[in-house]
Amino acid sequence: MNLPTIATPRLVLRAIAMSDAQAIAALGGRDFEIARWLTGCSWPYIDGEAEAFLQTVVDADPLRTEAAFAVTLDGVFIGTVAIEAPGEIAEQAECPSLGYWLGRPFHGFGYATEAARAALVWGFENHACPAIVARAFEDNCRSRAVLRKLGFKPVGKTIRFAKALDRKVDNIIVRLNRADFEDRRAAA
Repeated sequence: MNLPTIATPRLVLRAIAMSDAQAIAALGGRDFEIARWLTGCSWPYIDGEAEAFLQTVVDADPLRTEAAFAVTLDGVFIGTVAIEAPGEIAEQAECPSLGYWLGRPFHGFGYATEAARAALVWGFENHACPAIVARAFEDNCRSRAVLRKLGFKPVGKTIRFAKALDRKVDNIIVRLNRADFEDRRAAA
């Protein structure tokens, strides 16, 4: 299954590609203020880490692994949004999970909410699931605010190792039930 290109009012989400490696490294991996909120990023950045990540998701089955979208603004890569197959969050193993990050220059404009909402539509259309879940570091107030805006509600906690911080970090697990998502879409 190939990922579609999804247009929102301001953004275009497209299948992530190997050619995105340099932008991923520059906006995410080499910026500690982004890498610190991601569990899988090393710090300092290790050359080739973006390419290694891309090799795991480009051309992979998005329903069995990860549907990874490049988020673009006027054709410029600004971050990623993904729906991972059920099982990534063990505490809610029956549900797919949402993940995202944007480069710092693109924070504060509502792009994360817009991109995540579009990815959620794709996720609910393509996964027969009762809900989609997400997790955010407990002290990541900005990400938790995005998830609240989208209608996610806290359902638990977990601890994850954050490579960039070289320590375990408390994470809040949140859940968006399909019915609640559909009700919010209908009201909008």
